[in-house]
Amino acid sequence: MKAYLKTALIIFMVLILVTGCFNKKPVDSIQPGTDSSQEKPRGDSEIQQDNPGALNTPPQQLAANMVIRGIKDDSLGLPVAVCQDKDGNTYVLDLYSTDGIVKVFDYQGKYRMKMAPLQAPESQPVDVAVDGQGDVYVADLGMRAVFRYGHEKPEEKIQPQEDFYPRSVAVDSRGNLLVLSFDRVYKFSPDGRVSSFGESGDGQGQFGAAGSEFYTGPSGIDVDEYDNIYVADTLNNRIQKFSPDGKFIKAYPLRDTDSPQDVVVEAGGNIFTVTSSGNLIELNSEGKVLKTTELQESSRDGWGFVGIAGGRENTLLMVAAGRHQVKVFSKDREVYSIKGDMSGGFIYPHNIAVNEDNVVIIGGDPFSSDDLNNRVMMFDKKGTLVSEIFSGYSGGRFFGPRDAVFLKDRLYLLDLDMISVFDKTGGFITSFGGRGENPGDFGVYDNYGQEQGPAGIAAGADAELIISDTYNDRIQKITIEGKYAGGFDVSSPGPITSDRDGNIYTVLPGEARVVKFSPEGKKLLEFGKPGMGDGEFFLENGEGDLQGPDGIAVDDQKGLIYVSDTAAHRIEIFDSQGNYVKSIGGFGTGENGFYYPRSLALDREGFLWVADSGNHRVVRLNVR
Repeated sequence: MKAYLKTALIIFMVLILVTGCFNKKPVDSIQPGTDSSQEKPRGDSEIQQDNPGALNTPPQQLAANMVIRGIKDDSLGLPVAVCQDKDGNTYVLDLYSTDGIVKVFDYQGKYRMKMAPLQAPESQPVDVAVDGQGDVYVADLGMRAVFRYGHEKPEEKIQPQEDFYPRSVAVDSRGNLLVLSFDRVYKFSPDGRVSSFGESGDGQGQFGAAGSEFYTGPSGIDVDEYDNIYVADTLNNRIQKFSPDGKFIKAYPLRDTDSPQDVVVEAGGNIFTVTSSGNLIELNSEGKVLKTTELQESSRDGWGFVGIAGGRENTLLMVAAGRHQVKVFSKDREVYSIKGDMSGGFIYPHNIAVNEDNVVIIGGDPFSSDDLNNRVMMFDKKGTLVSEIFSGYSGGRFFGPRDAVFLKDRLYLLDLDMISVFDKTGGFITSFGGRGENPGDFGVYDNYGQEQGPAGIAAGADAELIISDTYNDRIQKITIEGKYAGGFDVSSPGPITSDRDGNIYTVLPGEARVVKFSPEGKKLLEFGKPGMGDGEFFLENGEGDLQGPDGIAVDDQKGLIYVSDTAAHRIEIFDSQGNYVKSIGGFGTGENGFYYPRSLALDREGFLWVADSGNHRVVRLNVR
């Protein structure tokens, strides 16, 4: 599954099924860096990277010498969970910040640091908590584990059994970690003991849970000042209260339209829940509804408020994912908010174009309504934002920007079935193209309501544009004035490039191959096959979805061909005859790794630019 599809799945789970389940208990300040109640020792296990298959030769580690980040460190990209400590430091789980998915802000909302890098491609972080010692816990549904990040301690993977589905976490006053997993609540004591309670059903003490490829069960957990446990029993439309040892105490039923997505208990016993209908409901300790507030930014409208958390002095924290912010309220008054600065921001960069001065980055998630979607940004080669590029039509928004190329002081941008022409600073000039099967038109495919068009655009030797017309199974040549200039048949061509002699290279993602054609369309070279070995391209991503190679660049001076082995999180290098030379990268969120690398581009200085899509960044590598 492509990175943006995977995050779309996480968002679907977080916003629709089990929205907003966070740690609620104020604790001490940070130090950076079958009822089965029978207790048993907890076994620690090492954190292991779950990579699909085994590579013949480990990729070379080549550190980036420059990074352009889509989301700034002090901003929020996609916050989905939050917690706060006793001193008011706020921990935000931000899915777009893969090199540190937990961002820490002080009591005034000022950024301090980030921590807890994404564990593996399979990760699906959903919640965060912090205990009295400053240890941070991240619930990871994809890894079926909770990860603890301690001050001056090694990371710890908490996984009591294989069928463990941590959806929400909280910490009580004694330092016990409480984990909500499908139809059970697990309790991990500081001295390593484990107990649990709960089962599926709609009776007292039971939790509504349904078998599905998605997590469908209770979605929030909290504790009060006496360490009583509260669970948002989503499918049963109620909140349940338990004693510290798991004995059922009371149920708080809600209307059928108000499935609780999260729960917070403040000092004094009042209970807050945010519901699937977009309401914030306050109840007293007896279950009487005191107040119902219709949230303007509800999950019904897309990516609105996805959860709530309790802070110090009875403040209430609200996570507004689609607005890239966390709001802090006290007595119905907003105290402050942690906001994302979206100037120059982008997500899931999938294509890049470089010239002597600038880098154009095209990013977005076709399955997302995020305002960062379908953005085209221009940066200089030091990573400073030059401008955002806007379409000449439709209020300046693009329909589906896919690829771009610089040619003769112009920027040609492929936007679904149209090619928009800009000057080299991003000023719109004109556009041409059209939808269809005739020469000069481009094929468009409806993928579950999301239209997709040609996969790539490149510059030919004769100052013409070369288009990978994927859904018409052909490669077309178009003059810079928009006139058809020829073409040839290729089955489902993907990203495309050319060399100084006008030869055309395209990857065939669905076949795990690279093909080289003469300018006239004669096949000159073909290499690659499905697999994880040297010179092979990984077709599946471990979840049964086709991925294949998704980027290519040619170094004329060195006679090398660079190909993004996207699903294997590496870049493979071949000589001009298609012989394997080496690979670089491997999964990682730091300066040495990639997370679904896609488009590649070489500049005149010989630097390799990589659209590191899953890490929401573009990196520059010195391959000279």
